Amino acid sequence: MNTKVTSVFAACVALAACFDGLAGVPAERLDAMRGASLRDVRLQGVPGEKMQAFFRERILSKTAQRDVFGEARSAFRDRDDDELVVVPGKKMGGLWRGEFWGKLMLGTARVADYLQDPALTKFVGEECHRMMKYQDADGYLGSYADKENVWIPENVKPAMAKVYGWNTVWNLWNRKYAIWAMLMAYKTTGDKEILASVERQVDQMIDMMHRLNLSLFVTGQPEKVGLPSMSILKPLLMLYTETGNRKYLDYAKEMLPDWDRADGACPNFFRNADRTDPLYTWYPNPQAWGKTYEMMSCWDGLLEYARVMGDTRCLAAVEKLRDNVNRTELNVLGDVGYADQFYGAAEQPNAATEVCDTIHWIRLNLDLFLMTGDKKYCDAIEIAYYNAFLAGVYRDGTWSMFLVRGATRHNHDRQCGYSYNHCCVNNVPRTWMDMAEGTVTVDRSGVFHVNFYQDAKVTLDGVTFEISGNYPASNVVRVKTSKVVKMQFRKPTWCPKMDVEQSKDGLQWVLTFDMNPRVVDGPAVTVKKEGWHYGRYQNSEKAEKLGLQDMYRTTAAATVWNGPLLLAKCRRTGATTDSLLDPSSVNGKGYSVKLTPCACEGVWAAWDVELTKSGAPTIKTRACDYQSAADDPFGKSAVVFSVWF
Repeated sequence: MNTKVTSVFAACVALAACFDGLAGVPAERLDAMRGASLRDVRLQGVPGEKMQAFFRERILSKTAQRDVFGEARSAFRDRDDDELVVVPGKKMGGLWRGEFWGKLMLGTARVADYLQDPALTKFVGEECHRMMKYQDADGYLGSYADKENVWIPENVKPAMAKVYGWNTVWNLWNRKYAIWAMLMAYKTTGDKEILASVERQVDQMIDMMHRLNLSLFVTGQPEKVGLPSMSILKPLLMLYTETGNRKYLDYAKEMLPDWDRADGACPNFFRNADRTDPLYTWYPNPQAWGKTYEMMSCWDGLLEYARVMGDTRCLAAVEKLRDNVNRTELNVLGDVGYADQFYGAAEQPNAATEVCDTIHWIRLNLDLFLMTGDKKYCDAIEIAYYNAFLAGVYRDGTWSMFLVRGATRHNHDRQCGYSYNHCCVNNVPRTWMDMAEGTVTVDRSGVFHVNFYQDAKVTLDGVTFEISGNYPASNVVRVKTSKVVKMQFRKPTWCPKMDVEQSKDGLQWVLTFDMNPRVVDGPAVTVKKEGWHYGRYQNSEKAEKLGLQDMYRTTAAATVWNGPLLLAKCRRTGATTDSLLDPSSVNGKGYSVKLTPCACEGVWAAWDVELTKSGAPTIKTRACDYQSAADDPFGKSAVVFSVWF
């Protein structure tokens, strides 16, 4: 064992005692809000139709249950994620195929709870038992042949980088998803054998890590500063809550000192939480450690720790970290980060965002809303959901994007040589379930809150809420309740005025939103067609073949918004290639916008756009909601849409 690693581990074990006395398990959870059970919600309208198509194709179909799950499960049968020989006689690292099954099951188990479909619930249980056949006698269930292959010794790193192009081990990350998914499957099915399998998996992992004398902080891809492995914090605490086994809580406590280090080692969440400078500036090389997806997964774990332990310090730290990236990393598509990195996305005149990041940004904000009751988190959810998330899902439900962009076309990826799986498409159902959970909530005083206005039917504490109006394509929403109750309606921050009218019987409400059509100027930053952002924008696609290089902006551009909807010009609204490639912009020139609804085939909502400025010619075009502009493969066409005006 490397003596440096040993000393770090010993220090962490000693520091864990500092977290042991922070608080006892509270009698009541910290959450200020409680949502409805999934089975008591039905999401409707256009987003609901897209959701149902996705469930049909990716969860309920024979192809999904046989081929998609079968391919994902094969990673545990073959155990070949550490397939390449890095040094003579030793296979190491590399791939992350083992994450796919867990992501699939995590979403499927929640959808089974939502649909209350006996056949789907049966499938969830049977599929878990198929996986359990690959579990070793000691409890290990993973996609790596070498179960102890969890970290990269210094003498191996040069050889691994030569073979793979980077240093990486995803063993514990993959295992996290299987553990979490099977725990959720147990909650859906009530099958105790599944829970027992989860406990054996976690017991083996903890015992192995203690025997190896390794902290999670030093495992996985070194440049990722332990974030992938340490994201197991949330499912670990959920398992403790389910079983009451102190072993799982104690291991969670061992992790926290590595985020509160006197030596300042990256990322040091607790000691850096009060910083106001952008997160990506805290340490060198943010391209390596500033991984959006894994970092937010760890923050979600800290929120779960706050729930279980009543630890307000964890909650406060995550609130501050979230606010930092909301200020410095919010991209024009409604998500945070630039192509899965915290790297100053708010300063970039382009936009490319990974759908996985959007899914986790929404989940993080939902957790914060439920815990605090602060509606600013709902505002962030709404913008991300209607734009980056919905744009990232095929309208026919068959697939999802990997990256959504501000122009040209989205990225439609495959990973690790698989045909049916990649990270984002397997995660997609989770966001719809999060929206179901957060649409209507009740606070501790018994007041009901309508937080989101997508067409839906929700029953909570015996009260049924029916929400209709085709929001946000329309600005009028109707809410009907089965009983007279105390109600609050969220007024979005983008909305200058929201009128609320209640019927005399107290059972019906009409909400009218000022959708505030607006031109939003982009950051005044000039960039070159080179470097890290340019490479991530292309995301390894052949730029010359697809024309992506022509759509990578080097100067600032404006966007147009209507309510929470980002607007886009596209093929479906009649835009030509020349108009989509036009680099000119009204950015910073004082234009205002007038939107007139119009009919346009193949989109949810469309408007005739007039950009006006005193003394200047009116600019006219047509645009639709961003999600409708390019939510399918579009064959070989490269220049399909643009959000830049």
